[in-house]
Amino acid sequence: MWHNVARTAVATLAFCAVHSLLASRRAKQTAANLIGERQRKVWYRPIYVATSFASAAMLARYIRQLPDRTLYTLESPSAQLVQLLRFGIVAYGATAVGQIGPGNMLGLPGLKAWWAGAHDVPPEPEAQGPRLGSDGRMKAGGPFRWIRHPLNALAVPVLWLTPRLTVNGLVFNVVATAYAYLGSRHEEARLLQAYGEAYEAYRSGGTPFFFPSPLPLLRLGGQPQEKSATRFPKASA
Repeated sequence: MWHNVARTAVATLAFCAVHSLLASRRAKQTAANLIGERQRKVWYRPIYVATSFASAAMLARYIRQLPDRTLYTLESPSAQLVQLLRFGIVAYGATAVGQIGPGNMLGLPGLKAWWAGAHDVPPEPEAQGPRLGSDGRMKAGGPFRWIRHPLNALAVPVLWLTPRLTVNGLVFNVVATAYAYLGSRHEEARLLQAYGEAYEAYRSGGTPFFFPSPLPLLRLGGQPQEKSATRFPKASA
């Protein structure tokens, strides 16, 4: 059993390491050096997303074929309640995707500009943070009003709210939860580097980093109290 636990942990850690490496500015700069900045803006994000989905599917298939042991299985109606909670969290997380822009996350603006033959290709959003508004402030609506990294944070309860948990599933959940938190730290640094004072104003406005807090409810109108921020252009991701 311990052999399979180790294999699950190593495979999950390898996935996390590759995912973080490909999301880093160094990897993107290397791609720009090889194919040019314009081509990087066009192809990097779509290829990154496709690679992420493909590697996640490969990881899930690998873990699933390993010998395993069930720790618990919920029966009705508890199983249905857990699934309903998961669905609600996923639906709420989808509103965060709407804040970022689904097309932007997939890299569609760059592909559209390339298809139209445009010389200037818009950059993809930096990481999974809120968009920069025309007033130079972060547009922190929806889940971004409650936590600064909602997609990563909401993935944690989705992992653990499962009607059936196995030993290998437990190992995967532990590693994935740690990666969601540590990856958010990495994402925070990238967003701060990209948006500077605008993101610092959002960060210092009282919105929690990863774990929700009742403090946003106490702020006037439920909006973060931001410091005056000069307008910053979006940096290429």
